[in-house]
Amino acid sequence: MAVIPIKSFGGIAPKVPPRFLPDTSAQVASNCVVFNGSLQPLTGVGSAVATLTKSGTPLTIYRFGQDIISTSQYWFHWTTDVDVCRSQIAGDTSEWTFYTDGTLPKATYSTLALSGTDYPTVSRPLGIPAPTTALTLTLGGTPTDATAIPETRVYTYTLVNKESGYDFESAPAPASLSIDVKVGETVAVSNFDTIPSGYTATHRRIYRSVSGTYLFVAEITAATTSYTDSVLAEDLGEELPSLTWLPPPATMRGLINLPNGIMAGFVGRDIYFCDPYHPHAWPIAYNQTVDYPVVGLGRMDTTLAVLTTGTPYFLQGSHPDSMVVVKSDLDQACASKRSIVSANGVVMYASPDGLVMLSPGGSKLVSEAAFTYAQWQALFNPSSIHAYMHDRKYVAFYDNGVTAGGFIYDLLTGQFTLHGVYATAGYTDLVNDKLFLAFSDRSVKVWQAGSALSYIWTSKKFTMPYEMSYSCSQVEAEAYPVTAKYYVDGTLVHTQTVANRRPFRLPVAVGRDWEFRIEGNTEVFSVATAQSVQELVGV
Repeated sequence: MAVIPIKSFGGIAPKVPPRFLPDTSAQVASNCVVFNGSLQPLTGVGSAVATLTKSGTPLTIYRFGQDIISTSQYWFHWTTDVDVCRSQIAGDTSEWTFYTDGTLPKATYSTLALSGTDYPTVSRPLGIPAPTTALTLTLGGTPTDATAIPETRVYTYTLVNKESGYDFESAPAPASLSIDVKVGETVAVSNFDTIPSGYTATHRRIYRSVSGTYLFVAEITAATTSYTDSVLAEDLGEELPSLTWLPPPATMRGLINLPNGIMAGFVGRDIYFCDPYHPHAWPIAYNQTVDYPVVGLGRMDTTLAVLTTGTPYFLQGSHPDSMVVVKSDLDQACASKRSIVSANGVVMYASPDGLVMLSPGGSKLVSEAAFTYAQWQALFNPSSIHAYMHDRKYVAFYDNGVTAGGFIYDLLTGQFTLHGVYATAGYTDLVNDKLFLAFSDRSVKVWQAGSALSYIWTSKKFTMPYEMSYSCSQVEAEAYPVTAKYYVDGTLVHTQTVANRRPFRLPVAVGRDWEFRIEGNTEVFSVATAQSVQELVGV
C-alpha cells in the first residue's frame, strides 16, 4: 500500500478493532456530518427563539398553535416527562390538546391554555366520572285511560361538559328504581348528583329505558335541580352512547395518537384505548395486558408498539375492540421511555444492549455492529437517553455521569457520529420542519441553526505489513485552513495547518500503524498520504 487515500468519510464503530475498520470508517467522529460522503461540520444550535417561564429544568416541550408557523408561539413546557397529543376531533377550531403527566390525564384548548404565561395555564381533567347517585322519581299528572297497561320505566342521567365546540359526556348514573307510567302521567326526576370536585360539567342528559335500552329524554343545565318528563315514547331521541365510557385511569401515562381517532396510554402492564374520536371515553373492554411492565408506547401506521422491561409487543388493528397482540421477534427491553421515537414508519428506542429499530419489515438492533454491550453502557448510559427524529436522523442526548453530550444515527446510511450539544428536552416540529431543543437555562433553540462547530475525525488504523515511511500528504477541502495530524505507531509525529490544496511534506517517521486526524469547521472531500508527490497525482 504505497498510498493511503481517504475519499469518503464515515462514522464510528468502536466494537471493531481500529485496524479492522473499513477504510472510510472513523475511530472518532465528533461534531461532524459524514452521511453524504464528505466530512462536514455539524452546525450548532441557533440563538434562543423563546425563554420558558416555569422554574426548574425543562424535560418536556411542545409547541401549541400547530396551525401557525412560528418558532416562539406557544411553548407548553414541564419539568417532568409528559406525553402530549393534539385532538382528532372533527371541526376542532380550539386546538383541543391532551396530555398525561402521571397525575390525572388532562385536556386543554386555546382559551384555557393561553390564559396566563406558564403554558398550559389551565387544564381540565380528561373525562368526567359517572354520577354515583340514582335519580328519585315522582309520579304526577292524570292518566288518560286509567285501565291502560302502564309502561315500566327506569331512568338514568349523565354529566356533560359542553365546552369550546366539544361535548364530554360521562357514563350513566346507577339506574333509578322502576316506575309504572300510563299515558297522560308525568314523571318528576330529581336528586341529581353534585359535580365531582375538580371537574367541569355544564349540563346533564336524562335517559329512560325502552325495551331494555336507554333513550334520550332531555338535556338540562347543570344548575337545574329537577325535571318533569312528559315526553311520549315515540318522541324519544338517540340511544345512550356512553354506557361504557369511563375516564382514563388517574395514573395513566404514555399518551399517543393512533390513526382512526384513537389514543392509547398505559398503567403498569395494562394498555388502554379511547373510543374512536371520543378522547374522554376509555371503555374497559378495550384494555389489553402484556407480560412485562410497560415503559412507553410507539406508533407504526395503525400498529401500536408497546415497549416494556422485557419483550416488545405490537398491537394491531383499526379499532380498539379488535386489536390483536403480537409479540416481537426481538427480545430487547426499553431502557428509557424518553428515548422512544416514532417516525418514518419505524419505532426506535434505547435498550440495554443498544439502539433498537422496530419496523413492519422486521426488527433489529441497529447498533449491534458498532457497539458492544459494555461500550454502549459506558458511553451513553442508556437509561439517560432522550431522542428526537429530524431529517431521517435519530438525534439523541445522554449523560453518563462524566460526559453529557449526544449522538446521531442516520437511518439511510446506518452510521453513528457523536456531538457535544446537550439539551434537556426537545420537540420535532413538522409544521416548521425544525427540531427545537430546550436547555437547562430554559432557553429554546433550533437544532443546526447556528454556526459551524469544530469537528474531530480520526481515521482507522492503517496497519502495514512492514515498517514504512510516508513523505507527503494532501487535503482537498472546500475552504481552508484545516488541521491535519499524523500518528505513527500511536505517537503524534506531525501537525499541519493546511492552507491550500497543494501537497505538503511530512517529517521522517517510520512505523507500521498510521492514523490521521482532521480538525476544523469546513468541508473536507479527501485526504491522501503517499511516499512521493507523484503518487498523489493519481489519487
